Amino acid sequence: MKNIIPVKMPEKSVVHDFLKEFILTHNLRNGVIIGIGGLEYAEIGYYNPSTRTYSIRKLNAGETTLEVTSLLGNYIVKQDGSVSIHLHATLATQDNVVGGHLVKGVVLPFLEVFLIELDEDLLRVFNHR
Repeated sequence: MKNIIPVKMPEKSVVHDFLKEFILTHNLRNGVIIGIGGLEYAEIGYYNPSTRTYSIRKLNAGETTLEVTSLLGNYIVKQDGSVSIHLHATLATQDNVVGGHLVKGVVLPFLEVFLIELDEDLLRVFNHR
């Protein structure tokens, strides 16, 4: 392990966009993402292997927040300089818990994330990206 970087994502941030910009700005290479916090909007995907596509469930917080009880994933900066982010989330409301692939998320009121930069070249392991 190389470095652990705490990041507080502000309200209205779009999760993937914010993380990609942060990763590039701070010259990170590849690592693990963990976090907790809240979202006002989320798109959760469920992969269908027969069609090789995701079915998407859209969630709006309404007058509360979607509590992010768990955010887990990884990031890789590819050889062309683009950032690949793979995230899964468990989100809770007062009445329900939903989990899956986080396709999109908009932060409310904030999201506390740790980026754990690794020495290992993840592109060798996750070469499907």
